[in-house]
Amino acid sequence: MAIDLQPWLDGIDASMVFHPANAFVISCGTVTLDLGRGKVLLIWNRNLSIFQLPKGRRNIDEPMLNAALRETYEETGVRAAPLELNIATRATPPTVDEGADGPPQKSPQITEGHLSTEFVGTCLYPDPQSDTKALKAVFFFVATADSTATRDHGTQETYEKLEASWVLISEVDQKLRFASEVAVVKKAIADVRKSGYTINNA
Repeated sequence: MAIDLQPWLDGIDASMVFHPANAFVISCGTVTLDLGRGKVLLIWNRNLSIFQLPKGRRNIDEPMLNAALRETYEETGVRAAPLELNIATRATPPTVDEGADGPPQKSPQITEGHLSTEFVGTCLYPDPQSDTKALKAVFFFVATADSTATRDHGTQETYEKLEASWVLISEVDQKLRFASEVAVVKKAIADVRKSGYTINNA
């Protein structure tokens, strides 16, 4: 007996939403950690008087991880390096050679057990800085840096009034203005620990 797929397809059709490229903003940022000192890199936005994670719009044809590291550098003067983690993701896992040891692996819906620099989470919201209606998606990646290193100066755009601030991880939920960014940091910390890294004083 044939299965009627029409109701299922109709449901997909009803839930699918089209956004043209000029109505969708891709932004990229980092949760940059100093693992040895238990600190996370935030920015103090003097225009809004709030703490935020460093992030900014992706350039045309720029890989998202590159954009996240570039924006972090431009906003803070900190040169962060991506941290490889065991992240639960829906990205396709690496292909396993047929001659490799062990049973063949099928592609699961959620991939785990692979070190990668995939994004750990995203925040979705209407873009408050756009003159026209636009949806903004901010993809966050985990990075590491030395909080005692001298930061480069003059990296910000002229209109930006941002101050880099290394904050103890235990203080993040009191510092960050947006609950979703707190959730991103907590997810990053959980993935760092799951991946076998040690975070001192946290």
